[in-house]
Amino acid sequence: MKDIDIDSVDLQLLNQLQKDASLSNQALAKKLHVSAPTCMRRVARLHSLGLIERQVALLQPEKIAALLGRGLQAIVEVSLDHQSAELMDVFEKRAVADD
Repeated sequence: MKDIDIDSVDLQLLNQLQKDASLSNQALAKKLHVSAPTCMRRVARLHSLGLIERQVALLQPEKIAALLGRGLQAIVEVSLDHQSAELMDVFEKRAVADD
C-alpha cells in the first residue's frame, strides 16, 4: 500500500462526513474554516485515495414498514425429532443467529 499523507483538516473532513455525509460542500467548508474549492478538492482526494468508500443513507426499517403497511410478524411452531438439552441449545442459538 502506498503512503497516504493526510493532515488534521483531512481528518476533520472524514469526521464530519462520517457524522453527516449529506452536508453540502459549502456547509462542510464553513464548518472546517476552509474555502469551498479547497474542501471540494480535499474530499475528491480522499475519495481517490480510497478513504471514502461510498455515501449511504441509514434507514429506519420499522418506520418504512409502517408507512408501507408491511412488516414481518410470524408465529412459528417447531417440532424437533430429538429434544435433548444439548440439541435444544444448538437449535435456539441457530434460530436467533443474525446470519
